[in-house]
Amino acid sequence: MKKEKKKEEQYINSPLNNPMLNYDVYIPGKGERIGVSLLFFLIGGCVGMVFYGNLFMRDGMATTATYISNVIFFVVVGAFAVHFAFPVYIKNCLEKRKNKLKLQFRDMLESLTASFSSGSNVQNAFQAAYEDLNMQYEKKDYIVVEMQEILNGIAQNINIEDMMRSFGDRSGNEDIKSFADVFEVCYRKGGDMKVIIHRTHNIISEKMAVADEIETKLTSNKMQHSVMSIMPIAVVMLLRVTNEAFAANFATPMGVFVNTIAIGIFVGAYKYGLKIVDIKG
Repeated sequence: MKKEKKKEEQYINSPLNNPMLNYDVYIPGKGERIGVSLLFFLIGGCVGMVFYGNLFMRDGMATTATYISNVIFFVVVGAFAVHFAFPVYIKNCLEKRKNKLKLQFRDMLESLTASFSSGSNVQNAFQAAYEDLNMQYEKKDYIVVEMQEILNGIAQNINIEDMMRSFGDRSGNEDIKSFADVFEVCYRKGGDMKVIIHRTHNIISEKMAVADEIETKLTSNKMQHSVMSIMPIAVVMLLRVTNEAFAANFATPMGVFVNTIAIGIFVGAYKYGLKIVDIKG
């Protein structure tokens, strides 16, 4: 019997047993889910009308079958659009969240480096970094929430390396996980925290600089991909509006068959294009 894949939770308990965000999981709220789904449904339905609208017309006049087919294709293509586009939306939200966390984590390391440079011990360094981050970000921002949880753990005699490991495991970011591991070893062995954190900050900053450079060079390619994805729909819509003979050909069984094949190729090309421009730095 095949085992069902265990669903990941949006929140994971920290060593303090407080529910903390799992950055690998994004679950939109009810309002957001409905709004985004409705938007994709309407866009998909309109695209369906471009390719499959006004079938079964007689002498240039719409029949009952025309209206029924319009509703069916609007709903079917709209539902397919939601099914296809919603996971892409979730993926984009996750990437934005992780990029935001990575930027904030870099600022945290910068603050820790300054604190250790002034001769602070670990607890005081984290406290000073938290106060510094509080001036840069709002209390609801990821890094402020995480730092507050770490400090709460220290106040309740929870090992700081356990708090850092919890943060790293939930972050879904290899740099944060690696830092948590290095921090644990260094803290237990009595290593130079100032050097470790400074080097980690430099490495992450360099990686982000390379990623930004790659992203800048790919911007034009992504724009071209977006434009080329929209152009086939725009061209077909323009031809249907301006050329009655062309529009009539779409309403034939052969026209429906060719449209379906074309849409399949279009969707495949779009997904393949996403893989081409999705280069991680």
